[in-house]
Amino acid sequence: MKNKILLLILLIPVICLFVWNCFLWYDKDSGTEITVRISGYDPRDLLSGHYIRYTIDWNKTDLQQFEDKNFTKDDFVDSLNKTSYRFYVSETHAKYLDKLLMESWDVKEEDKKIVEVVYSCKKGKHPIAKKLLVDGQPYQKII
Repeated sequence: MKNKILLLILLIPVICLFVWNCFLWYDKDSGTEITVRISGYDPRDLLSGHYIRYTIDWNKTDLQQFEDKNFTKDDFVDSLNKTSYRFYVSETHAKYLDKLLMESWDVKEEDKKIVEVVYSCKKGKHPIAKKLLVDGQPYQKII
């Protein structure tokens, strides 16, 4: 009897984490996709691991994608509520991606890589960064 109770106590946190993860995946996959151009890049964060820290370049982002949505650009920005943003990059890709993007930003404007982040958005929810695109392709394909 004690073993069954102990097993149940140990399974409850695992089940809760699984259910929470399912809700997060559902929110990520069922939201409206918004693609924003980014600038600024730092692949290392000593406390958090390999994240790309960036700012959104609204001057180069297509704002027409907000026209037929049930939220506006201002709703999107307010729900982010940050001045810098992060996208996780696996450790094996971070060094190569850092080199690729740093080299491309030292060239003329027309030769620079176009770097974008795709967000999944739902009205009233925090947008979730889904993909990092380099020249329109997922960064994993470029690497």
